[in-house]
Amino acid sequence: MKKKYTAKEVRNLILDTASVLFIEKGYEQTSISDIVAGLDGLTRGAVYHHFESKYHIIVGIAKRFIPEQELLDSIDKRDDLSGLGKIQTLLLESMFNEDITKSTVISLSLLKDPIFTSIYNAQMCEVFVPIIEKYIHAGNADGSITVPQSAQMAEVVILLTSTWFIQTLFPNTAESFFEKLKTAQYVLKVSGIDVLSDEVCSTIVQKLTGNSRQQEGAADEKNL
Repeated sequence: MKKKYTAKEVRNLILDTASVLFIEKGYEQTSISDIVAGLDGLTRGAVYHHFESKYHIIVGIAKRFIPEQELLDSIDKRDDLSGLGKIQTLLLESMFNEDITKSTVISLSLLKDPIFTSIYNAQMCEVFVPIIEKYIHAGNADGSITVPQSAQMAEVVILLTSTWFIQTLFPNTAESFFEKLKTAQYVLKVSGIDVLSDEVCSTIVQKLTGNSRQQEGAADEKNL
């Protein structure tokens, strides 16, 4: 081993190394031995200290796309937000939080992999549906939301703001992405839960188009 790693660094190194291998070779074709070989001298024991199996590693990669508990708690404690406002904040943080962006950039191509996207979607539902249901109840109470069947509507929110945009399930182009965003906005608004308000949609569009321009600029500089 070239350096001494903290437990968090070891975990991140395992997840980063596995992400690259899963992208290059595929999840099923990648073995624990392959992962260990790329770990700068770390042993198989180090991998099993953090993850029970290869499956738990890919679940760990998927969980990186979900805000950590500290951030979820901070949103939950905000008294200045309505129930609807908390759902909107949760959505935007999930999409654009800097820590999430940094930790998942190496894994983004996995969102095109059917095995990974199935696990990713399951993790999103497991974490977010109960939280969104809670905020729908709060929104119904404070008047920011007016919907029945809170549990089912929580699932609808996930379907229209996450699942529907998964490339392996519903292929997107840049143009169709924004058309789908408008459609999801309309469906949620007429349902009484305006998660994708004009302000939220504007933020999403600005951040996505801004990121695209930054990437294009970086590519142009690299080619100079």
